Amino acid sequence: MATSATETAKQENGSRIFLESVIEKGVEPSDKEMIKVYDDYNLEWKMTYRKQVDAVKNYIKGEKGYEYSRDKGIMPFIEKIAFDNCGVSNKDRWNPMDIVMVKKSHKKVVENTIRELTNMEGMVNDANLLILNAYMRETLEDKILIGISLKGIKLKKKKADIELSNMRGDKSTRINIKPIEDSIKLNLTLGRKAPYLFDTGELGFDLKTESGAEIHGQSRNFQYSKARNVVQTDLTPKGRDAGAKLGKVSTVALDKFLTSIGLERPKSAARHPNIPLVGGWTDNHKQYWINLYNELKASSFKIDFGEVAVYENNVKIGDTFEEVLDKSIEYETDNKDRSSAGRFSSKLIGMEWAKIWSQISSKGKLEDWGKILYYGAKKEFSSKNGPFLKIF
Repeated sequence: MATSATETAKQENGSRIFLESVIEKGVEPSDKEMIKVYDDYNLEWKMTYRKQVDAVKNYIKGEKGYEYSRDKGIMPFIEKIAFDNCGVSNKDRWNPMDIVMVKKSHKKVVENTIRELTNMEGMVNDANLLILNAYMRETLEDKILIGISLKGIKLKKKKADIELSNMRGDKSTRINIKPIEDSIKLNLTLGRKAPYLFDTGELGFDLKTESGAEIHGQSRNFQYSKARNVVQTDLTPKGRDAGAKLGKVSTVALDKFLTSIGLERPKSAARHPNIPLVGGWTDNHKQYWINLYNELKASSFKIDFGEVAVYENNVKIGDTFEEVLDKSIEYETDNKDRSSAGRFSSKLIGMEWAKIWSQISSKGKLEDWGKILYYGAKKEFSSKNGPFLKIF
């Protein structure tokens, strides 16, 4: 939905104002009121907010009397408790709620109860977190305290869906998620679609739920303007819900699973011993990636590399990986495009992720991996994840 934290804050506060006005007053806020909160508010966003409010009204069954919180009120109160008393270091990994609704008549009781439950003598952080989550599940089910995660809603989608997440500590209701065979793509075509750039910057893959729904995933640097940035994995449903991202997969979920089968998540481009600073490439660095490419090509695990080639001015000038590598180094060194270095390092880490996929396959763990990706994106990979109402 958003391109920066500032834009995200504006959009989510727009949701907060719209929800409060419609649910509590029965009228939509004026365009003037909305633009004060979100300066890019337009007809498309009005339609999104209408779908969000209809979904929430459906969940609360027409109830009123709520306070709506984001930057002040009960939401930052809960976040501070989670940080100070429950060992939470990253709010979104624990609970991706964007706004919180609380019954005004119960607010003080809720705050006092949370404070008391997470401040008992002798309790460690993990125990406090489990207790906090359990209480939040109860109050969410009773529609007293409602943390809401807002996802993008396609314009052509007539109404938003709602889904309760992390309402149980066990995994008995989880569905099977399988990676689709032969769906791993790591396109190594350079300069065909745009001069000096890889045609895509990611490693792509597809998953399928047991109901047949398909989900596209990608592992890439999500800010190509940075030459050496962190590669993250992101999931987006296909079909009816295309564009409504599940979210980025928690690194905690990834690390826990990979460690359990003797593997390690690829290092970031900034810390990788064989990705030097721009202009610092040596033959040893290059040979590492040549060897990795040859290893992946020889693997029985299928990876679609596309056309391994270099194009300049619509003319193919190279068709080997070594030439792709050399030209990528030349382009980022000469700063041919502000995104050339970011796409290049993203593609290299994508190769390491391709090796991880191959190793997981050889261990017979691809189905388990599919679940980790899916529930890691939904922030439902552990009993330590907080409950929330997702609107998408």
